[in-house]
Parts: sequence; structure tokens; C-alpha cells
Amino acid sequence: MESKKLNPVQIILLVTQLLSERRFDELGDLARKDERVLHQLVETLRDGKGPLCFFAATALSKAGASAVEPLLEALQDGQYVVRQLAALALGEMGDLRAVERLVERLGDEYEAVRQAAAVSLGKLGAAEAIEPLLRAMRDESEIVRRAVVNALGMIGDERALPELKRVAAEDTEAVAERAREVIQGFGEREE
Repeated sequence: MESKKLNPVQIILLVTQLLSERRFDELGDLARKDERVLHQLVETLRDGKGPLCFFAATALSKAGASAVEPLLEALQDGQYVVRQLAALALGEMGDLRAVERLVERLGDEYEAVRQAAAVSLGKLGAAEAIEPLLRAMRDESEIVRRAVVNALGMIGDERALPELKRVAAEDTEAVAERAREVIQGFGEREE
């Protein structure tokens, strides 16, 4: 599809249609080729309303390097759902430029954003995030602590073992059980 020939209203309609049809790969490809498509996806994300916001984040995660900066900016948005979706999209992209900003979001006031930041740091395999993730193991939210345990397991850095052992012995059953599984995974890697 040649988006360069479309006027601004047609771009909005095209993006909305492709989002509604969940054609995320196609939108990501178009966003790499046409800055107006990228801009419309970012606007839809920052609108923060309904499933199109979620779909826009998904499409942006497939848009390549040109989407990283807008997503990093979206981590500062006033709406927590936008910060949450931006964090998740950045984790899917695998771009390590996101690590520092995702670490900042571990301290977000909203649990959903802290959880998304932890998930994405794990997906990025960000060893430089080990210390902030270890501090996040003291988060008041069980959901966040479980996401942090998962992230530490995905990163696989042995510096996490003492804290994982503490969590396995002291945390709620769901978090402790996951910590035990992650610790076991460390043992399997050594074999």
C-alpha cells in the first residue's frame, strides 16, 4: 500500500482501519516508510482511549527504530495507560536505549506501569537493570514483585540469587513459588 499519496485525513482513516483489522505488521512497515503513519500511531497511543490505543502500541512495537523515541516520550505521559503500553511496546522492540527510562518507571505511582517496566526489562535482558530490579523486589504490589522475579529470571544474572532466595522464603506464596522456579532455572543453566 502506498501511503505517500494519501492526504492527512486519508492517513487517519487508513491507520484506524488497519488498527481495527489488527494488521500490526503492515502498520509497522508503513510507519517505517511514512512519518505521517508513525505520527498517527503515536497520536492514537497518546489518546489513551479504548482498544485502538492498545493496538497502536502493538503496531509501534513493530515500527522499528523510528518508533523508539516517541515511545520513550510516551513513558512520561500523564495517563498511566499510555505509560504502561509504551513500556510494553519498548520491551517487544528489544532496543536497549529504553533501559534507563524503563528503570525510572519501576518507581511509577501506578502498579500497572511498574509491572510493565519490569516485564520489559526482563525481555530486554538488561543486566544493567539488576540493581533497580532487586530494589523493586520490595514493591508493595504482589503483581509487581512477581513481574520482577520473572524479569530477574529472564536476565539470568546470578547477582539476583540472594534476593530471590529471600523472596522464596518470605514472600506471598505466588511470588515465593515463582522465585523458587527461577532459582531452579539458575541451577539448570549451570549444568
